[in-house]
Amino acid sequence: MDVARQVFVLLSVLVVSWGFERCEASGKFGFEVHHMFSDAVKQSLGIDDLVPEQGSLEYFKVLAHRDRLIRGRGLASNNEETPITFDGGNLTVSIKLLGSLYYANVSVGTPPSSFLVALDTGSDLFWLPCNCGTTCIRDLEDIGVPQSVPLNLYTPNASTTSSSIRCSDKRCFGSKKCSSPKSICPYQISYSNSTGTTGTLLQDVLHLATEDENLTPVKANVTLGCGQKQTGLFQRNTSVNGVLGLGIKDYSVPSILAKANITANSFSMCFGRVIGNVGRISFGDKGYTDQEETPFISVAPSTAYGVNMTGVSVGGDPVDIRLFAKFDTGSSFTHLLEPAYGVLTKSFDDLVEDRRRPVVPEFPFEFCYDLSLNATSIKFPLVEMTFVGGSKIILNNPFFTARTQEGNVMYCLGVLKSVGRKTNVIGQNFVAGYRVVFDRERRILGWKPSLCFEDDSLESTTPPPPETEAPEPSVSAPPPRSLPPAVSATPPPIDPRNSTRNPGTSGAANLIPLTSQLLLLLPLLVFI
Repeated sequence: MDVARQVFVLLSVLVVSWGFERCEASGKFGFEVHHMFSDAVKQSLGIDDLVPEQGSLEYFKVLAHRDRLIRGRGLASNNEETPITFDGGNLTVSIKLLGSLYYANVSVGTPPSSFLVALDTGSDLFWLPCNCGTTCIRDLEDIGVPQSVPLNLYTPNASTTSSSIRCSDKRCFGSKKCSSPKSICPYQISYSNSTGTTGTLLQDVLHLATEDENLTPVKANVTLGCGQKQTGLFQRNTSVNGVLGLGIKDYSVPSILAKANITANSFSMCFGRVIGNVGRISFGDKGYTDQEETPFISVAPSTAYGVNMTGVSVGGDPVDIRLFAKFDTGSSFTHLLEPAYGVLTKSFDDLVEDRRRPVVPEFPFEFCYDLSLNATSIKFPLVEMTFVGGSKIILNNPFFTARTQEGNVMYCLGVLKSVGRKTNVIGQNFVAGYRVVFDRERRILGWKPSLCFEDDSLESTTPPPPETEAPEPSVSAPPPRSLPPAVSATPPPIDPRNSTRNPGTSGAANLIPLTSQLLLLLPLLVFI
């Protein structure tokens, strides 16, 4: 049930959201549509064994859960005005095939075209592949997907609402590279030493909708990068169809929406309990009154949302860690500088009971463990982080699981030693199971445990607990106070690539249920 649920999310995005446009000889445009459990889709993604047989009981269970997921009530909040989201819906999903970043389907231009863009709080510019010759990915087949899946490319001349931004325009943040005030404004953004995008700036319409029953259309004129040359990961398997910057600079989408009085200067993202799970995004969302909060800081040249961590405990025992870190949805994993990296990983390793695997120089994750034979769960020490103001985050899922080359099960701590970076980075794996609010008006980062697509305050909207064969926890002390209320009574979903907390654990240990459908080890899933 749970494996199929995750597969549904991936297929929904890959098959439904993109709108695979194909141009026919007659000049008409059409869409190639497949059922999410069709043979074509299963063969394309190589997941025949992970989806339920059509017509089976499991098949109808997944479809029923899909209806609950899509029609689930929004999360209760303090918003005076209705938040907005993309016109295709507020669903986001972390896709393994595309670097395990969170993606959303967005529509741009007139007539609108759809793009699957990565959502990145660590960058500002919204850019799409555009007039880019051989550097654009036109089909997922080019990055290893076994069946052709065409991707849209942005074409300014095809949109009646597109207009170039000149060097004389105050929106031209790359004006130093302009040849004259009348020239079209260039841009060049580097995400790492090898990954970047270069092109020109323009304006076009981003299609949005109110996040309520009315789904009232909202059109926003946004600054858009026409990405004419992509390098590094953008040419391989990450953000190949564009990036939507959620940073704090004036040309980021949240900044533009707030300046135009379309929404409040705030937005939220909800992160599924495991990498590969679903989430949601809402612009203008101010969060809860009872959420945990800490001030965020933006330190040049970074535009990410930085926070001060005042303490960490591992297995209930405090460890000597105080640091500044930026929170970045463009990083799948967490990066720590020394000495924090060494202190945290050693404290964690001391409490893990399974045998640690030898470090492999070419593999960046240093703390990986062999799962004991016949074990159906992972026992790990609970990690709690404390921030300025006393607010805390408990890690729901610090591991990812995989099979070794020998076919055995292993799991790795999703923390990397920061190399070539000047700051610590909290990746999305540390906020799995939380709804995070970026309140830019109050300069507050807030969070609260969340199911993402159900109102946490209304038990009647919560679907019945998923079926699982997870064993009883080895300890029965009540869960920590800051865990989601539903977790203490309802087993979380099981994901074949990553794991989630099991109910009824103590402050010293958690149990992660596993399934036999573990995938091969993922590549390094880091965007910037």
